[in-house]
Amino acid sequence: MIMRGAILMALVLLVGCAEERVDEAPLRPVRTLSVAVSEVDAARELPGRLEAAANRRLSFRVAGQLEAHRVAVGETVAAGQLLARLEATDLRLQRDRARSALAGAEAAAANAEAEWQRARRLFEAGSAPARDLDAARAQREAALARRDSARDALALAERQLSFTRLEAPGDCRVATRLAEAGENVAAGLPVLVLACGDELEVRAALSEDLLGELSAGAPVRVHLPLAGLSVAGEVTEIGLPVDPRQATWPLRVALSGLSSAERVALRPGMAAELTLPLNGPQSGIWVPMAAVQRDARGAYVYVADVEAPASGGEGREATIRRRDVELGDQRGERMRIDAGLAEGMSLVVAGMSRLHDGQRVRVMDAHREARQ
Repeated sequence: MIMRGAILMALVLLVGCAEERVDEAPLRPVRTLSVAVSEVDAARELPGRLEAAANRRLSFRVAGQLEAHRVAVGETVAAGQLLARLEATDLRLQRDRARSALAGAEAAAANAEAEWQRARRLFEAGSAPARDLDAARAQREAALARRDSARDALALAERQLSFTRLEAPGDCRVATRLAEAGENVAAGLPVLVLACGDELEVRAALSEDLLGELSAGAPVRVHLPLAGLSVAGEVTEIGLPVDPRQATWPLRVALSGLSSAERVALRPGMAAELTLPLNGPQSGIWVPMAAVQRDARGAYVYVADVEAPASGGEGREATIRRRDVELGDQRGERMRIDAGLAEGMSLVVAGMSRLHDGQRVRVMDAHREARQ
């Protein structure tokens, strides 16, 4: 009996020690905003890049090996100036062969012409039958046709040889070199990009939420930080996505009313900031996009039911509740909530990972209103 009692007492002591070692898991910290109705400014900032309105992508009309570039990036070129050249040994040989063929065809045509003239005189003198005259005429016409064909072949060979030279279409500036000496280039493959003319424009990518807000002719304010300029612009084109996997539309904005001094200060490739005028300020519940999550049931957010100050630590204890919401417009990094939230709710905006409905958390910050 004494031994059994000692064993029971030891087990009780061990269980007590184990219970003392069990600590409660710390509450997960989150940050919240107090939901409130606010207005979001209609203006929207959009990054872009300054480009020449007339960019020319130049290519050779024949395939070959690029022998040399005659210009450097950034260099100003004049109309007709040689920009690049292909290695043209094969085409020169073809031209020389066409010249030789033409010389032979011209000699044959001259001989056929002399034979026909001789046959004609003999026929008129009654010394040759008509069939000899007809045969001489046929030989003359065939020789003339071969001569004309040889001339065309030489013209084609010389034309092909001229295609190995790439010349400037006008007064431009070299923007990019897309191939280097020694590379084999296909016919029609761009090897140089030129920025031509004095007209400038800004190109940007328009997101889907702004697609219905702008149209051609809309005024835009353009800020160019590097040049320290802010100028007026006008939407000239809203294109279609080149890549179907991209949900952006190419936007082109022309710069109007630039002075001579401003044109000198601007260079293609400069960063630009577009201020897009939208359809007036919008009132509603606007929340950070980071607070909105999605799953198979749709869009939702987490709100915190704050209960009391946390025991033995910073912040307040709260219980997480999931709220399904209906989304409205997007303005930058903020999203309008059309249904599912009410003023005064504590919206969880940080620490959302691995949260679930009914979880207890620690709210680490004082309430701030969800205003812009």
